[in-house]
Amino acid sequence: SEEFSSVFDTIENTGRSIFLTGKAGTGKSTFIQYFRQKTRKNIVVLAPTGVAAIKARGQTIHSFFRLPPRFIQEEHIKRLRNSDTMRRVDTIVIDEASMIRADILDGIDRSLRVNRGRYDEPFGGVQMVLIGDLFQLPPVVDREMSGIMSQRYDTPYFFSANVLKDTGIRCFELTKIYRQKSMAFINILNKIRIRDITERDIDIINTRCRAQEEKDGVVTLTVTNIQAKNINDAKLGELENDEYGYEAEVTGKFDRSAYPADHDIRLKKGAQVILIKNDPQKRWVNGTLGEIYNVFRDKIEIRIEGEIYELKKEKWENISYIYDRDTDKIEEEVTGSFSQYPLKLAWAITIHKSQGQTFSRVNIDVGRGAFAHGQVYVALSRCRDLDGITLTRPISARDIIFDERVYEFMDGAVRG
Repeated sequence: SEEFSSVFDTIENTGRSIFLTGKAGTGKSTFIQYFRQKTRKNIVVLAPTGVAAIKARGQTIHSFFRLPPRFIQEEHIKRLRNSDTMRRVDTIVIDEASMIRADILDGIDRSLRVNRGRYDEPFGGVQMVLIGDLFQLPPVVDREMSGIMSQRYDTPYFFSANVLKDTGIRCFELTKIYRQKSMAFINILNKIRIRDITERDIDIINTRCRAQEEKDGVVTLTVTNIQAKNINDAKLGELENDEYGYEAEVTGKFDRSAYPADHDIRLKKGAQVILIKNDPQKRWVNGTLGEIYNVFRDKIEIRIEGEIYELKKEKWENISYIYDRDTDKIEEEVTGSFSQYPLKLAWAITIHKSQGQTFSRVNIDVGRGAFAHGQVYVALSRCRDLDGITLTRPISARDIIFDERVYEFMDGAVRG
């Protein structure tokens, strides 16, 4: 697209750091693959969580920079064994940037200065490309950490990092939405995203509040993991067919928190599942819903829109980056692998885990209420159109939680 070309040219032909944003469904994740294929620069792709890193085919921020899993301070920054890689990198791309805390971005800055020996330059002279939507899910900050964060930073978001006071960051916004086609629904989503919503808009959404019809292919989006697990366990228990278990094979280094699928999967014929990896033959994509047609000890058959396919185990690789002196390139080195059937039970998943997915039909259950900035926006924007949504209870203005500090930053950044 023209938007992709324009952003690519800026990254490729300048050393400026940028923040690439866009509403849900504008192709932010697709841009990473596009950039990776076209760039001549030495790049490293990182993400804040293990699951996001495996999805972006990159490494976690914490493992690349050897950061501890707590508030990052100067004494945590060390000279690293991979400093050759650090010295040679031109551009670092970070996906899911809305989940990066300010102290982590400052830790990245400090580590690059120390390991590149370029103490006076922001990020040690490396171009940063942060990709994400600040109106979606925020950084996770527990009660203990929020006390320290509020003493050191104006907000927990990456844009409050001290390094950005020195350098600034240019903002690009992708505007073409590929997921939804209905302009009326897109307009309501855009209003929820920035909490510019009227009673009339809320009434339109709440027309979807009805007794959930027992239909196949509906995914319930929940606020908590335990809600989702309980629904999936109960639904699996209702099926009277034989149950089979499938265990993952893990080799080398592969952190448990980064497992892209369950280590132990329990399935029965008739179970509703979501596929979590694109099929090379393009028969399904990450996020396609299916039904288990048959289960055997060593193979699984799945029905997708009436067609039966045999599902094979997939391998996910954990990578780290190393500098190859002979080629003068930064290469990806596989450090571990995880092999499992690429699916999960999908009568229910959490709103948090649904980020980045697209569904035809969802049932949204905010339980006793949403509790995070952007949560209702993420839930509603998973669906292609309003007709595909049902609500277990009406949504009120109180459920649409919005952090004004994000709006202030984005307003200045996009106009700036």
